[in-house]
Amino acid sequence: MNIILMLVLLSSCSLFSPQKSGLSDTESEAPGWVYSPYEFCQEGREFCTSGEGRTLSEAEANAKAQLGSIFEVKVKSEFQSLTTSSQSFPWQSQVRDEAQKSLSESVNQVLEAVEIKKRFKKKGLNYALASLDREKASDLLGDRLKKIDQELIILWEKKQRTNFRKLIKLFYERERLNERFSVVSNGPRTSPVSWDQLVKWRESRPAREEIFFKVGQSPDWLKEKLEELLTQAGFKLVKGNISKGVTLQVEGIKEFLNVNGFEKHTFTLSLSSFEGGEKKRTLSKAETVTGRSQADALLKVKTIFTEYLEEHLSDLDLD
Repeated sequence: MNIILMLVLLSSCSLFSPQKSGLSDTESEAPGWVYSPYEFCQEGREFCTSGEGRTLSEAEANAKAQLGSIFEVKVKSEFQSLTTSSQSFPWQSQVRDEAQKSLSESVNQVLEAVEIKKRFKKKGLNYALASLDREKASDLLGDRLKKIDQELIILWEKKQRTNFRKLIKLFYERERLNERFSVVSNGPRTSPVSWDQLVKWRESRPAREEIFFKVGQSPDWLKEKLEELLTQAGFKLVKGNISKGVTLQVEGIKEFLNVNGFEKHTFTLSLSSFEGGEKKRTLSKAETVTGRSQADALLKVKTIFTEYLEEHLSDLDLD
């Protein structure tokens, strides 16, 4: 009877004893995926890498960052320059940098789909196994490619010089995005508009068309930005009796604000195009901001107003 009771007690102890888990400090050795991720992952279906850290969140963050780096290295190893054409424009490098920023945002969205598949803890260090599913990444990149293609088609059909900068920027972003899409889906997508088409169309336009440019009240940085965009589009800014032109005006109104040390201002950007002595189109953009002074508040609309110029210059119908 005593023997039977002892056996029952031993069995009960084993049932409630702590079980080993992926975060146990008692594991005799690290699992294979810590040093060789593809011992656990399927290389044909996913990208995998491991990371370590003092905390679990640090290990997971390092694993995700490492996965992003490996993904980019793979892209660079398979693709070379941005475009095979030797044609260049004075502003090409600047637009390329802007396209890279948009590309980074798209890639970051893909990396948000990274999953942590395994975790392990040993001697105060944490390990995590990160995985990026190829099919999920392909769908995300494919959706962005589709959107860019739709934008390219719309702008290309308009054939406006004031859209040429946007076309080049979209083309650059698409080409880089397509490289990443090709890596995860084992094949690129053909662009609806080729680089040669863009260059040949631009070369077919007049080298420089003269237009007048009049500025009322405006910060220098906005005036310079508009001059830059018009010049890039192929216009020569002149003074004198020219039938076609553009005017720029920024007006500011101080609003009531009962906060000591701060001011509230509403700034309105106005753009107008003229042809044959008559006003053709007018665009406006208003923003209300606060700052220590009017000058400080004005700087807070700099990005908003410059991006508005880039996006809507073609709406002036200068072509």
